Amino acid sequence: MRLVLRKLSGVALAIAGGAAAGPLCAQTAAGESVAEIAQPSTVQRLQDLQFGDIIAGSTVSTVVVNPFSDARSIPTGNATAFGGTVSAARFQVSARPLIYYQINVPSSTTLTRNGGSQTMLVDNFTLNGASIRLLPLFTSIGNFKVGGRLTVGADQEPGEYEGSFSVTVNYL
Repeated sequence: MRLVLRKLSGVALAIAGGAAAGPLCAQTAAGESVAEIAQPSTVQRLQDLQFGDIIAGSTVSTVVVNPFSDARSIPTGNATAFGGTVSAARFQVSARPLIYYQINVPSSTTLTRNGGSQTMLVDNFTLNGASIRLLPLFTSIGNFKVGGRLTVGADQEPGEYEGSFSVTVNYL
């Protein structure tokens, strides 16, 4: 029996000695790193939101430009539309293909009369479709339109009114 104990002790010493000296068999594997520098995404205005020529009435009126049809309507009040250029705003998105993007429009903006301080409110901005869209595979370009509602005050001061608004495109 004494011999067996020695053998066990010798095995224990060999295992302990091997552990202290380092691994019995080291293995390595190679990994790769990959990075892609994508073309920068862009959003570009192609056309302004234009409500056309309007004669203010004796009551507050609203003028709406539809982003699907570029048509103008006056759903409330007694203002009169009589021509001029009418169009929804048009934008173009460019990024890598097959990427989803979300369009955000502002809640409102103010137009100010050139040479004066009078203002009109534009709100209820609407898109010609869903706010989340997918860029196509072969063109990687998407277009969207933005319409809105203009509030014309009773007996609004005549003149040309201008303002700006921002759309934000987030890539998902």
